[in-house]
Amino acid sequence: MKKLSSNPVFIQLVKFVFVGCLNVAIYYGLFVLMLQIGVHYIPATSIGMIIAIINSYFWNKFFTFKSSSRAFGEKIKFLIVHGVQYLCNILIIHLCVTLLNIMPELAGLFAVIIGMFVSFFGHKFWSFKVRNNS
Repeated sequence: MKKLSSNPVFIQLVKFVFVGCLNVAIYYGLFVLMLQIGVHYIPATSIGMIIAIINSYFWNKFFTFKSSSRAFGEKIKFLIVHGVQYLCNILIIHLCVTLLNIMPELAGLFAVIIGMFVSFFGHKFWSFKVRNNS
């Protein structure tokens, strides 16, 4: 266990999961709240994700991946990864609701789980990838 707990990728994954839980609470809380007040699931997803994405950027940049880059490209990559995640979420929720007759609240949970993988690997290997100068 000692080797695993000192592995930098494992530590990043644990931090990412912590930040992800925070983001899920923000996204899903807003998503369900909006559904409860009668907002359709697509705009509810959009609003929840926008707020969670802003939160995610700062936590993942400075806490999870400790990126010191000020590059504009990093921000664009971050937004592209979340754009892909957003499209996956919308597609999953829409298919679950329309084809499988699953409640939007439950469909939103399925989407979050898949989106977590899209987000982690996109940020780890693209958005916040550490460049070697050698």
